[in-house]
Amino acid sequence: MSKLKAKRRLFQFLANRYQQKKVGEQEKHLFDAWYDSLDRRINMEAADNAERRSRSWQKIQDAIGVGENSVETKRNRFVVFRPWIGSVAALLLATIGFFYWNLQQEIEQTQESVSMPAYRIFTTGVGERKVVNLPDGSEVTLNARTSLRVDENAYGRSTREVELLAGEAFFEVAKDSSRAFIVQAGHLQTTVLGTSFNIQTYAEMHEQVISVYTGRVQVQRGNSNLGTLEKGQRIRFEKQYANSTTEEFDTQQVYSWTSGKLVLQDAGFAELALAVKNTYGVTLVADNDRIARQQYTLPIRKSVPLDECLDVLQSIHHNKIRKEGDTVVLY
Repeated sequence: MSKLKAKRRLFQFLANRYQQKKVGEQEKHLFDAWYDSLDRRINMEAADNAERRSRSWQKIQDAIGVGENSVETKRNRFVVFRPWIGSVAALLLATIGFFYWNLQQEIEQTQESVSMPAYRIFTTGVGERKVVNLPDGSEVTLNARTSLRVDENAYGRSTREVELLAGEAFFEVAKDSSRAFIVQAGHLQTTVLGTSFNIQTYAEMHEQVISVYTGRVQVQRGNSNLGTLEKGQRIRFEKQYANSTTEEFDTQQVYSWTSGKLVLQDAGFAELALAVKNTYGVTLVADNDRIARQQYTLPIRKSVPLDECLDVLQSIHHNKIRKEGDTVVLY
C-alpha cells in the first residue's frame, strides 16, 4: 500500500469519526478551526455554517483524491496543488497524532485493568459446606474451614486456574481441551482438562491428599512431576519431608462429606480428629501413642450433638474423655 493511500485511509477514518460525533472536544476544535481556515483561504462568500462546511468538505475530498471531482478519478489531468494544502496537512497530522495518542492511552489503560488481579475468595466455617460455580461450568464443593481463591480477571483467558488456600475441595471440571484446569494447593499443582477429583490440604494434617474419581490428572511440585493419576488412584504428599506415595482406593466410597453425611471407615486418629474439628470446631487429642494408633468406623454428622458423638467415640475402644476448653482429650 502506498504512503498516499495509507494517509487517505487514516484521514477518512478520522473524518468519519468527526461526522459521527465520536471525537473529543479537542479533536472537534481542531476540525472546526481547519474548516474555518479553508473558508478564509478560498474566499468563499458567507453562508450558513452547514452549507459552508459541506462545500469545504467536498473541496478537501477532491484535493486529496477521494471526492467525485477528485484528480484521481480524472486520470488524464494533472494534480493541482494549492497553497493551503500545506496548512491542511499540518492540521491533519496534528489531529491524527492527537487521536492516536488518546487511542493508545485507552488501550494501555484497558490492558492494565485486565492484567491487574481481581481476586475473589470463597470460604466456609465450622460445619459448613459450599458449592462454587465457576464461569466455565466447573463446580467446586468446599468442605468445612476451606478457602478457595479465584482471579476473576485471569480465569479462563488461557488457563482456568484456582488456588486452594486451605481445607478440602471436590472438583468437577467442565471439559475444555484448549484450556487446562489448574489447582494450586500448597506446594502442589494439579492439572486436568476435564475430570472429578478431591484435594485435602488442611494445615493440621501432615500430608496433602489428591484423589481422582474420573478422568486423569497430573500432579507436580515445582518442576518435578510427582505422577499422573487415573481413576481410583491417589497421591499422599508428606509435607515435612516432601515425600509422595501413590496408592489405589475404592471410588465407590465417594467422599461422603460432599452430601453432608460423613462416614469414617477404618479411619486413623488424625482423620477422626479432622472430622470432629470440621463438624464441631473442637480439637481432639490423643493422650498416648496407643490411642493415636487406633482406627475408627462411625458416622460424623452435625445434626448429632457433640456430647453424643463423644460418647460413641469413647465406647468404641473403651477410652475415657476429658474436656479442656475447646480441646477434648482421649485417654
